[in-house]
Amino acid sequence: MKIFALFFTFIYISLTTFSQEKFQLVTGFLGSFEKEVISNKGSQVYGALGLNLGTRFSQAKGDLDVSLIYQFSSNVVAYKSNIYPNEEHQYIVYNSVLRSHFSGLSLKYTFNNKDRDRKIKPFIFLSTLTEITSNYKKGYLLDNEFIPKNESSATYYYPSIPGGEYTVDYYYSNFYHSTPLASSLLGGIDIKLNQNLSLNIAAGYAFRVMKVKYAEWKENEDVYKKLETIPTENVFSHFLDVQLGLSYAFPLKKTSKLTNSP
Repeated sequence: MKIFALFFTFIYISLTTFSQEKFQLVTGFLGSFEKEVISNKGSQVYGALGLNLGTRFSQAKGDLDVSLIYQFSSNVVAYKSNIYPNEEHQYIVYNSVLRSHFSGLSLKYTFNNKDRDRKIKPFIFLSTLTEITSNYKKGYLLDNEFIPKNESSATYYYPSIPGGEYTVDYYYSNFYHSTPLASSLLGGIDIKLNQNLSLNIAAGYAFRVMKVKYAEWKENEDVYKKLETIPTENVFSHFLDVQLGLSYAFPLKKTSKLTNSP
């Protein structure tokens, strides 16, 4: 909650400091696609939809948008395994299992280059989010890849005779706990569709910190009770992030001074 208090304090100070010609209310909608590239085994893929609301501070050289963001995020790739090692295992695309709600702050700086009427302008975008809630807490994750998985892994006693049954020695798995940090640093272009509405296209780097727990347990053991005493571990992941969105700046209301007739 501290992050929201700081944001609204900043907005209040800004509103009382700058004249009406210097700021305006902005809102936007964006979609993003993140593909893990240089960490773990590069298997994590996320899609997200977001809404933002904030304030734009305008100067001759550029516009600075400071916004509060809500984002809904979901995995794109999951892993399906079977109990026995000789059965089929496969990756499944577009299988939404891990669904999370995020909130945070963003900064967007659009370069005017002293020409505010240009239809296409470059910008840089920075966001920092934290997970509010997720439906997948204590859900299975694939070892070393950290994508959702339908079953835990296991070690087996192999049958001593052909056609015999496999016997489980113990189960093991990583479990999802939370994502306390999801941040992005992007560059893109702002395409003006009309006086107040713009199309935003951007790409760049994204970083996530995922908290997980690892456990091993026997068949008759309650793993979820065991997880309560196991500390979390941090998993650091690096992504290529592509975003597409719309932003709308509410028109400024110009005021005129009233003069009395002599």
